[in-house]
Amino acid sequence: MAKDELEGLPIIDESDEITIAVKADGLRKAEIKDAIAAALRRQRGVDDARVFKRQVLIRRGEKWFRYGAPKRVS
Repeated sequence: MAKDELEGLPIIDESDEITIAVKADGLRKAEIKDAIAAALRRQRGVDDARVFKRQVLIRRGEKWFRYGAPKRVS
């Protein structure tokens, strides 16, 4: 059951895929989901990011965008 809003802002489902690279030093200092969220927040146009087991939420302005969970690549 998907939630339609977060922090009072709407969540919009996205069908596009996103790719993010996380440096190995970031993985040693934090859990992988925290490292991915931090890497996303450093991207231009991203105001906030939340990473969960099954989804990634990215806030741009007054909207959250929902993506499928990232696939791990080594």
